Parts: sequence; structure tokens; C-alpha cells
Amino acid sequence: MYNNKLKLGWFIGVIVILASCAQSPQKVELAPRFEVPDAPRANGQPVHVRVSDQRAKKVLGSRGGAYPETAVITLANDLSSAVTPAVKEHLQALGYNVDSLDANTVDLHIIFDSLVYHHPEDDGVGHDMDMEAEVRVEASRNNQSYNGRYRVKRQQKFFNAPSDTQNSELINALVVEVLENMLADQKLQEFLNGASPV
Repeated sequence: MYNNKLKLGWFIGVIVILASCAQSPQKVELAPRFEVPDAPRANGQPVHVRVSDQRAKKVLGSRGGAYPETAVITLANDLSSAVTPAVKEHLQALGYNVDSLDANTVDLHIIFDSLVYHHPEDDGVGHDMDMEAEVRVEASRNNQSYNGRYRVKRQQKFFNAPSDTQNSELINALVVEVLENMLADQKLQEFLNGASPV
């Protein structure tokens, strides 16, 4: 009888430990926010913005834990619908005339090829998260065009598993960072401002 109670207690203890190590799935609301620029870099140059989600994998990654295959992270909303208005607002703040009907309007097509936020494995020392975002840009005006590719890749270690709020903040920051890298491209800026590509 004593042995049975001991086994039952041990079994319940294991279940509690596993449950505490488990991570639930999470859907992240994508809502990128850019910092207000210090000064405009354009003078009303016309631009039309399009954003496409061409990621091969729509799952961002796993939160890890006891059951990593079910503790997945996905987006709660449509990537294109979330990013497009944020980029438009930022370009307006930078001095561009967004969605102009001008004949010299630049068609700025932003294509997301990758968005990764993944805890690869539990090694017992901290909690590593792999982060990656990759976008392409296809800018065209009349018979001219400019293409670019931009990538952000980093790994961040946490003492404990990141919370839902931390995950959301880091994923949104990753999207903003790769888009800021794109907009910092001097050749893209020159093309948006009317210069012909070399």
C-alpha cells in the first residue's frame, strides 16, 4: 500500500514538472511601430507601397519546452495587412507622397521571404532564441527599376523562457529592424528620390 502511494506521488510529481516545463502555442499580433524620424529625407516624391508575404513557412518557430512540436508561434493577423499601413505612415513621416497618382510614382514592392523566431533546443543553460527576417524590395518607375535584399539575423539568450509579451515585442522589433535596414539603403533612397539606378 505504501509503495503504491509512493509510486502515485512520484507519478503526479513528474506530471507537475512536465506541465510546468510545457509552453503553450502563441499567436502574435503583428503591429510594427517605427520611431519618428529626426528630419524628412524626401520632398514629396511620389511612392506607392505594396507588401507581399511569400514566406515558405508561415510558422515562425517553436517556444520550446517539454512539447516543442505543439508550442508553435504564428502570426494572429495577416502580415501584408499589418506591415503596409505602418510602412506608408513611416514614408509619409519621411516626406514622401504616399499613394500618389503622379506618372513618376515609384512602385515599392516589399516582399517578406523569411520571418523566424525559434527556440531550437533546451540545453539546460539559459534559453536561446534564433531570430531572422529577410525581405526583398522591387522598386520600379517607368522603365527603371532597383532591386535589393535585406536580412537581419541574431540570437538572444534569456535566463527564463520569454513571456508572451516579450515574444510579441521581439518579433515586432525584428520586423521594424529589417525594414529600417531596407529604407537605410542609400541606393534605394536615391531611387525613391528620383535618381536613375547605376
